[in-house]
Amino acid sequence: MADQEPCDGYQPDEIDDDMPDTGEDGSTPARRVAGWQRALRWVAWLTFLGLAIAHSDREFFGPLELVALATAIGISVWCLAKPLGGPLVAMDVAADVHGTFVSRTNWALVLIAVALTVGGIGAIGAIGYDLSTGRATVHNVLADMGTFVAGWTSEALSGWSYDAHLEHTHAYALFVLVVPGLLLLWWNLVPLVKRGSEFRVEPDASISVRGPRGWGQLLEYDYAAVTADGTTIRFTPAGDATPAIILPQARVFSRETGTRLRSQVSAELFQQRLTRHGFTIEVIDAKRGSFRGRRGLGAM
Repeated sequence: MADQEPCDGYQPDEIDDDMPDTGEDGSTPARRVAGWQRALRWVAWLTFLGLAIAHSDREFFGPLELVALATAIGISVWCLAKPLGGPLVAMDVAADVHGTFVSRTNWALVLIAVALTVGGIGAIGAIGYDLSTGRATVHNVLADMGTFVAGWTSEALSGWSYDAHLEHTHAYALFVLVVPGLLLLWWNLVPLVKRGSEFRVEPDASISVRGPRGWGQLLEYDYAAVTADGTTIRFTPAGDATPAIILPQARVFSRETGTRLRSQVSAELFQQRLTRHGFTIEVIDAKRGSFRGRRGLGAM
């Protein structure tokens, strides 16, 4: 992969959220949520969460928590009803793909996963401590779980108008939260751990990859095999002189427009390019965008 200098003064942390409000024909296109709207939404919900935790000793929300909750809901609805970011840009087929792409982490889901996991671990710790110190027996733990589940179900079926006084239980049943918490955490942290390199689809349809020394063009003939698993796309070099390249495929977004590049579309893009460069493509799972590509003997 030949190294090139970064072009147009591009900075890796820049995300362009300020796009024109109207299209070329003067009509108003569908818009996306602006970056400052997302930040405002985060502040509103984190403020409510902080107030709820600070006043968790109360049985009900106080006026301050209710105002914070209403504000967070109102801001969220407003962001969806009145997005003030740039126009939405569709990337439904490979021909639509252009610009710079980078993997992003859904931090909101990560926080939810952490909260669920911590709650489940806390319940497991409480069960172990109470059993080891004799504060509870196995029968007490199971009975408390049954009481909690029955009470929570009654509240849910009544539309939360019935108060089962769950605060009087030890909430041992919350240990089950560790399962969805860990699954959700794993699902969202895999793209974070396996981010891959930022890449850019140039106007001439060539692809550049951001490396330690800047941008370099992706030269398919330097690689013997390509494997996409729905999370990353890995280019295996034909020789030791060429480094392997890993590109992101899960939760990939355009820096310029904020449009998400679905794994199926990125798979279509690279399959077309690899086919033109003499690769034989084997589709493993079209829905996930996973495939294998190997350079044919005639192209070696």
